[in-house]
Amino acid sequence: MNRLPNNKTLLIAEIGGNHEGSFSKAKDLLFSAHEAGADIVKFQSYSGNGLVNKLLRPERHKHFNKFMLTDEEWIRLAKVAVENNIKFSSSIWDTHYLELLDSYICLYKVGSGDLNNFFLLEKFILTGKPIIISTAMSDLAMIKKVFQFILSVDPNIVEEDRLGVLQCSAVYDNPSFHLSNLSVMETLREEFNCLIGYSNHAVGINSSIAAIAMGANIIEFHFSDDKSRSFRDHKLSFDYDDLKNIRIFRDEINAMKGSDEKIVIEDERENLLEFRRGIFPSRDLPTGSKLTIDDLEFLRPEVGISMWDLEKVLGKKVKRNIKKLEALSFDDLE
Repeated sequence: MNRLPNNKTLLIAEIGGNHEGSFSKAKDLLFSAHEAGADIVKFQSYSGNGLVNKLLRPERHKHFNKFMLTDEEWIRLAKVAVENNIKFSSSIWDTHYLELLDSYICLYKVGSGDLNNFFLLEKFILTGKPIIISTAMSDLAMIKKVFQFILSVDPNIVEEDRLGVLQCSAVYDNPSFHLSNLSVMETLREEFNCLIGYSNHAVGINSSIAAIAMGANIIEFHFSDDKSRSFRDHKLSFDYDDLKNIRIFRDEINAMKGSDEKIVIEDERENLLEFRRGIFPSRDLPTGSKLTIDDLEFLRPEVGISMWDLEKVLGKKVKRNIKKLEALSFDDLE
């Protein structure tokens, strides 16, 4: 994948830790997300030792170690994806996994927690692959620093459509659509002139559908086969049916947008006659009658003289006797 698409919304299914350390579950979710319509299926590659200080946060350290896959399992999973034409990605949280998986990864995702991890970010940039960054827990000034750093490493990354910046709110404990702040996407687009998107952390699909309608180039969302499971990411995940519905909407919205040229389209033309109104006598008109507004009524269908020409009719005299509701012609007027 040399660049991010700019003609449709890229759908990225984030399996993250929803496999909960099970290789077979990770593989099942890979296929399920792909079959439901994800363009890219993404995981998170980490170890407790490479992520969390076990002296300060022993429970978090234990949690991440529990959700790890082995190196062998990562390679097997990545190969399964490639062999089945599934675009594979993983958020790399440790340089070890960058070396392990780079040849399989189609794009790099920088999570909000690593937004200022310039050490890793530079390594991602130097691969030449597309990069997307999530911006939760940051303000515009913070994002500008990251953006300038990215440009300092690769000045062409924006013009070559290899950078996406995602609006995101890290609200795992209160995943409400009220906190989505989708309007930030336009701020990001205006500020950075790059591809923009939304990383979903709201329960339900409406925020993502709204983001697509608002012009998001990229939508990322957690994906699960069971949203009732206890691990918190499952609650705000999409399942197979959710993703399928989003994919349908994504595929249809370009057709909905259509052309920006306002014309009478061919499929409308047959309705013009029946839907628009013509000008008709409201009473019998003897020869020589001078037409006033009281002599006329405006009814469907638009035959004879159209209402577009009302000003051309008023004040004219009729050349012959005309019956009430008879279609008028300019040949009848002088």
